[in-house]
Amino acid sequence: MGRLHEFRSELLRDGKITEDEVEVIRHYVQEDGKLDLDDLKLLVELLSEADEVCPAFDALFFPAAREVILADGRIGFDEQFYLLKMLYSDGCVRESEKEFLVELHREASEVTPEFEALVEEALDTHPSNWSVGGR
Repeated sequence: MGRLHEFRSELLRDGKITEDEVEVIRHYVQEDGKLDLDDLKLLVELLSEADEVCPAFDALFFPAAREVILADGRIGFDEQFYLLKMLYSDGCVRESEKEFLVELHREASEVTPEFEALVEEALDTHPSNWSVGGR
């Protein structure tokens, strides 16, 4: 997976993740045969930095994220951090991301009050035209 970090700037040169690039990403993420938090981190970074992603990326991203996040049945603070980054770092909360949160909530054996609040806030968030502060 480390080599994918080297290609990250090349993959995102045009701001898009295309179907062909998804196959490159899939190869590196699945290279060691197991998904872990580092893989999730990489996928979230790619998603956050891309201006546009193709449906094939979502088809890779959501199942991989689900596998990592629900590996132990609970959604802890580390996983919540990456969910927050997924939701808010690109300036747009997509409907597919909201649906993913609802599915995670339903499938988790244990959730924290903070995750409950994260889901509630995300479901009420306007898809765009909002700010988390800063500039």
